[in-house]
Amino acid sequence: MKIQKFFGMIVALTLAVNCFGASRGEVEVPRTVQKDIYKYYIVEESKKTTLYNVTLKRLSYDTMLYIKVEINCPSRVIRELGNSIKSAKAISTDTPKPWVKPVIGSIQSDIITYVCR
Repeated sequence: MKIQKFFGMIVALTLAVNCFGASRGEVEVPRTVQKDIYKYYIVEESKKTTLYNVTLKRLSYDTMLYIKVEINCPSRVIRELGNSIKSAKAISTDTPKPWVKPVIGSIQSDIITYVCR
């Protein structure tokens, strides 16, 4: 009986934490590789035809980085438009990087899988 009570409390706590994160408008990107020290959150997302513009927040234990990427869902390719350690609004998109087809299991692949679902 104690185990069921404990499990119920864990489930309730997990739901409360997820609801708190969702209320701030940030959604954690599910990872296929659990060894990564970074957590990635989608801060903003917009779509134009088949292209998605996504702003991400990358967190580790001591750093935060904002990254803006463009994703082509039919081709399953991604490119970084820019990044900033200050804020999402401080990202300069003047020099985008080339399109890349990510390796399965990489964060880029996980982002594409989540956004293009």
